[in-house]
Amino acid sequence: MVAQQKQQRWINIETPFWKASPGMLKRFIILSAALWVAACASRVNIDYDERVNFFSLKTFALLQPETAKSGDVRLNNPLLAKRINTTLEQYLEARHYTPVSEKPDFYVTYHLRIKQEVESRNVGMSLGVGMYYPHTAIGMHYGYPEYEVYSYEVGVLTIDILDGRDKTLIWRGSTSRRLFDGETPQKSKKIINEVVKEIMDNFPPGKRK
Repeated sequence: MVAQQKQQRWINIETPFWKASPGMLKRFIILSAALWVAACASRVNIDYDERVNFFSLKTFALLQPETAKSGDVRLNNPLLAKRINTTLEQYLEARHYTPVSEKPDFYVTYHLRIKQEVESRNVGMSLGVGMYYPHTAIGMHYGYPEYEVYSYEVGVLTIDILDGRDKTLIWRGSTSRRLFDGETPQKSKKIINEVVKEIMDNFPPGKRK
């Protein structure tokens, strides 16, 4: 009985929900939001040639990626390639770079791949809020550690900036998104817009504010 009591802690607010302690509810909301953001956040990886003066670059051209054919139709999709190219061009033009057909200051290309991720999740803890008029309760329950291991697919987008003279790599950025079944053109476009912006917001490196 003593062990069971130590495993569970409940905080009861003996006031109507709308009059409950603002500090308690605020802490609960912040904790929930932090957990959700941590689960959804993605990281952008950046690398570049520190010798390059990126602020001298003014014109660009899109360069079609040399992607090896695979059996995955999600990668070998001309519609997806068109969306990525269009988004890249629109983003760069909005940043006052000028598209040209020959002798650009830099080329822009990209690479797509799909990889498997494995994740373990601790399912031995739960956090919740309950309401019954006129009371509110917020609680956390600790049980014995239990882990769930599962795998899922992520799509990785890498954007490369190449020197306009010899097409050597001078900047690279990449990030990933979890893939789900049932994607639509609208969802695909939204995700591409978000991912391209996440990556290209880091170009040029050390950009002026």
